[in-house]
Amino acid sequence: MLRVLIALVTVFIVSRLAKLRSGLKAVDHLPGLRCAFTPISGWGFVIPTSLNPLLFNPGSNFFWSMKFNGLYPKYDIISIVPWLQGPATIFVSSVEMMRQIIGRTDAFDKLTDSPGVYLFGENVASLQREGWKKHRRILNPAFSPKLYNMVWNESIRIFHEMATCEGEWKDAPVADVTTLTARFALMVVSSCAYDFRFTWSDPLPTAASGGEKTIRECFDIALNSIPIRLLAPRWAYSLPSKMLRRVDYAFNRLTSFSKSQVALRREQMINGTMDNDNGLGMSAVFNTLVRAGEDDGRFALSEREVVGNTFTMLFAGHETTARALSATLAMLSLHQDEQERVYQEITRVLPDGREPAFEDFDSFTHTRNCFTEAMRLYPPASVILREAMQDAVLSITDRDRGKKVRDVIIKKGTLTCIDVIGIHYNPRYFPDPEIFEPSRWEDSTVNTDAFVGFGHGPRVCIGDRFSIVESICFLVMLLRTWKVEVNLLNNETLEQWRQRVLTGKNTVTLCLGEVSLKLTKRS
Repeated sequence: MLRVLIALVTVFIVSRLAKLRSGLKAVDHLPGLRCAFTPISGWGFVIPTSLNPLLFNPGSNFFWSMKFNGLYPKYDIISIVPWLQGPATIFVSSVEMMRQIIGRTDAFDKLTDSPGVYLFGENVASLQREGWKKHRRILNPAFSPKLYNMVWNESIRIFHEMATCEGEWKDAPVADVTTLTARFALMVVSSCAYDFRFTWSDPLPTAASGGEKTIRECFDIALNSIPIRLLAPRWAYSLPSKMLRRVDYAFNRLTSFSKSQVALRREQMINGTMDNDNGLGMSAVFNTLVRAGEDDGRFALSEREVVGNTFTMLFAGHETTARALSATLAMLSLHQDEQERVYQEITRVLPDGREPAFEDFDSFTHTRNCFTEAMRLYPPASVILREAMQDAVLSITDRDRGKKVRDVIIKKGTLTCIDVIGIHYNPRYFPDPEIFEPSRWEDSTVNTDAFVGFGHGPRVCIGDRFSIVESICFLVMLLRTWKVEVNLLNNETLEQWRQRVLTGKNTVTLCLGEVSLKLTKRS
């Protein structure tokens, strides 16, 4: 028995050493961390951060916590090679190397085994190049000026409904403004992209009574449970675990909701009973997807692809916007001088107190600069993943000047990760990167490629302008009437509020703490 145990331990040790050696070769022996798990692996997310030398796990929050701690001491690149679980991965924090990876190149592509495809089905955000081209070509016409005009008008309507239902915020501070921005963003994307209209008090109604969770609640559960969903085998959901059953319920409910809406819209198209009150008609995003599901040509979509895109756009289309808006309001509550500049800009554009029109959008330049700067400091999508499709040569840049130092060969199959936080806090692009300074975007010399809040290159987020339009409209509508200030808890200092609220936590998106604010009506 002892010999068998020794043999098993020996085999395990040898296999782990072989994995480590193979990983080091894949990243061309780039310097970095050698650990048990990688920060972007499933177990790396689930298992708590550990500094134990044997079971070192950097944890999912690693890149946020290390942004000022010399993670990239000499070059704009490091490698993380695990010996226990997860792929060998390189992380880059420079625009120069980012362009080599997610620019117009065939050497790198989305992951072969994409978590996004596994979770949601084939969709425009997760497919590799050829599949993405088809999906993008189908969807591009739907993202038109007519859509953005509708986004602006719907944002105003939904904001007024929110203010009325929330009692004009007279009674108490807002405990977490993300609860408002998340519901607002979900209502906007549901109405404008999918023509799913619902009221503020009923955030996507349940199919039946009896304690079923709303779609919004299911989104929350799914967002916080993605690592579990990726790790747990299907048979595990039949176990007597409340946590697993809750996760399974949320994902299944979201999938069934998407399928039911696709089936309903298909029936409406066939019967000619579709409501075109939104003015977009067949060019609406959802109608474009469903129509592609009925086609037979090379640009046809399967039902799984239609559902996958519906699910993904509802999910990503509101979560990232909500987080960015919360960060913007947190920053403006701390920086009253910048908030005053926004207010003065609003009164200058709307001197007669009229409702803002979409034609005013380009006039709110400082408002947009504040939104961009907050998103730079707290990018909801904090990493961009690619896989080497072939052995690829990557030119390394140094940390001080951004000049090429040498080439390395990244082996086929190696993961590459654009560290968005690392780029956004790189002082080479943004002097004093930790400071909220919206005016930096007025400087014509700023490297706009260094802002990666919506991605970069040909696969930049298809909904970037959608998100910006609804966000600026929300900020204009709120700040024209309300002054936002930090809400301190009992005996809490401003510095303690900063620590509680502004400490990022990387789950699937980068989240702040509960953004507690006080809203005061302007006289």
